[in-house]
Amino acid sequence: MAAADSHHCEQTLMFTDIVGYSRLMGRNEAMAIDMLGDYRQILLFHIEGQGGQLVECIGDAIFARFDSAAQAAAAAIAIQQHLQAFNEPGDKKLPRLQTRIGLHKGEVTLRDNAVFGDTVNIAARLEPLAVADGICISQTVYDDIRLSLSAPAKYLGVQTLKNIEQKIRVYLIKPAGINWRDHLHYFLRGLTKKIITYRYPLTACLFVFIAAGFYFVPRWLVPGYTANYVEIADFQNLMNEKGDADYFSAGITEAVRSQLADMRDVYIVDTKEGIHAPIRLEGSVQRLGDNLRIAYRLFRRKDNVQIAGGKLDGTYQDIFILQDRLVGEIARYLADEFDLQNFRPAPLRLTGSVTAYDYYLQGLEYLHLPASHKTADEAIQSFTSALIHDKQFSLANAGLCSAYWKKYEITNSASWLNNAENHCLLALEQDNRSSIAYRAIGAIYRDTGNFEKAIEYLSRGLRVDPKDILTAIDLAMTYNFINDKPLAESIYIAAIKSAPKNWRVYDGYGYFLTLNGRYEEAIENYKKVISLTSSNVVALNNIGINYFYKSQYSDAAEYFERASSIEPSSVTFANTGNMYYSAGNFQMAIRMYEKSHRLEPENYQWMAYLADAYKFIPNEKSKSDEYFKLTADFARKEIALNPELPRAYHYLARSLACLGDLDGARKVMQVADTLETNSTDSIYTHLRIAILEENDDKIVKYVRYLLDTEYSDKLIWSDPDFSVLKDSRFEYLFFNKLMIRED
Repeated sequence: MAAADSHHCEQTLMFTDIVGYSRLMGRNEAMAIDMLGDYRQILLFHIEGQGGQLVECIGDAIFARFDSAAQAAAAAIAIQQHLQAFNEPGDKKLPRLQTRIGLHKGEVTLRDNAVFGDTVNIAARLEPLAVADGICISQTVYDDIRLSLSAPAKYLGVQTLKNIEQKIRVYLIKPAGINWRDHLHYFLRGLTKKIITYRYPLTACLFVFIAAGFYFVPRWLVPGYTANYVEIADFQNLMNEKGDADYFSAGITEAVRSQLADMRDVYIVDTKEGIHAPIRLEGSVQRLGDNLRIAYRLFRRKDNVQIAGGKLDGTYQDIFILQDRLVGEIARYLADEFDLQNFRPAPLRLTGSVTAYDYYLQGLEYLHLPASHKTADEAIQSFTSALIHDKQFSLANAGLCSAYWKKYEITNSASWLNNAENHCLLALEQDNRSSIAYRAIGAIYRDTGNFEKAIEYLSRGLRVDPKDILTAIDLAMTYNFINDKPLAESIYIAAIKSAPKNWRVYDGYGYFLTLNGRYEEAIENYKKVISLTSSNVVALNNIGINYFYKSQYSDAAEYFERASSIEPSSVTFANTGNMYYSAGNFQMAIRMYEKSHRLEPENYQWMAYLADAYKFIPNEKSKSDEYFKLTADFARKEIALNPELPRAYHYLARSLACLGDLDGARKVMQVADTLETNSTDSIYTHLRIAILEENDDKIVKYVRYLLDTEYSDKLIWSDPDFSVLKDSRFEYLFFNKLMIRED
């Protein structure tokens, strides 16, 4: 009979959880119970209002199901908006009532009111990925609602969920707005997932990666007041019609950024990458039929003082005229604010066809989505449609160039590469002053190893616009790739002279100097970045990594600690602790590791770090053993959940070895080696076990393996766990390595 009551169907499932509820219960149980009652009342009102059905309540968590993704998303957004309003008039001393929500659509089995299937597990795993006041949704939900979605959304990439075999593309929706702290949260979360379990190469690789990433796309910037920085937020879309919202408002934003970027001595930064500046521009777009309204507000962040604001009305056919008027007004106000000569922006002459422009904006939307055959094909179709309406539309050809390049990256087929190249060249034939096309074709030639042509087109682009800093940086890095370092450096120096207050130049030059081992000069350049952008976490980290390369661990720790004080996270605290650990300051290392551990109390990596540091403190062996036992316990739990995760075996083996169970450590590593045999992690763990075994043959074997990885002799010598390697009997290992490098 039970089987007869079961049936399969497609449902969208919702999981919710109150943020910080356990802490609140510990502080004030009565208040927590009252808040839970309010919370359930709000959620059930909106769930039932959208046709959803409550499945069950478990503590402060709620599980509900809906017949459609649109209903579930509408309920989730309404819940977050209601909770935000609920928190506003309350006593500021009381904790805020905040929740996280996860949504996933898929096939389920319904039996009475119970729900079964992988869809349930996926939805439950999505909820913890959301930030407070946020909603995490899967690709299946996003595909159904994206055209009607009005709340801010952020793509979080492909996520591996615990105990779920398939990987899920995940998006964040946050009705209250996605701020720079949210961007930082997900960046650091991504770093934590990718963390390599050994200490020191982790720090090096991590921050070189950050430097490279920020070289092209700066994030987490908080500029100071020593230069004229303006932050331009994405214009909000107030349209009631479906389909045009995302791409159209984004197009207005991009046009404003592009035109204002021509202002002399004004530096434009982008809010959606988490970048903040003293002056902020916000705007909105509303299109009803053929009528169009663009509104804007320019204000100082400090004290939220409005500088200017206004509305421009017209028809959709007047879009270019309206954009030119909008930018002209904003430029005039900025000139007054910064006491600059009044700036009249060049008219926006992209195309004579509004329809072509509309298709172009649609193509840009697809181009900015994660790379796939579908998104690339849609972009190609939209840009091609734009060219049907205006064959001379240079930017549409540049867009096709980028879309075909995406297809080439996916398929590695030469035909797509040829198409990309041809459309970039055609774009330049139609507009030989297009910096976008010059950079695009330059990147194609550089990334396919045709450095001569890359240099040719990037140089031409720089001659067209000598103030184009991004083209200058691309050109300099291309020269660096072909080992023409003097010429690369001369381009950086010329760019600094032409734009002495543009932080991007110093950031790019600092990266160049770091790559070429000129660490002291790199430090000075990153300090200039900080003088322009007062709380630049990335620059502070890059200073730290350069001090690390100089083996000045105390100085490195100072800058890592400054970065962590601005944006505290378990990763930044741990990396600061690593520097103190290398410097032999174990008390300070413990202090930093404990901060990491408090933020992530079940992270056995931080437990292992604490155990390592305590073992060097006199009379603290029992504390060290306690943390090693905790590490082993939590590593075993991880193995039970994810038996194919090598990192858990490595930490379990290190803990057992330090607790004296060398035989158990060896057996664990035998399992680990079947999963991952030649990783630096594995070699590092084997070396630690060999040192505890006092087995010189194994020590020699694994030191040689480590020296063939990214480990240097200095890196090995700086590790307190490898102090035995400073013994004269191992000198020849490092001598030979040095000789090989010199040859």
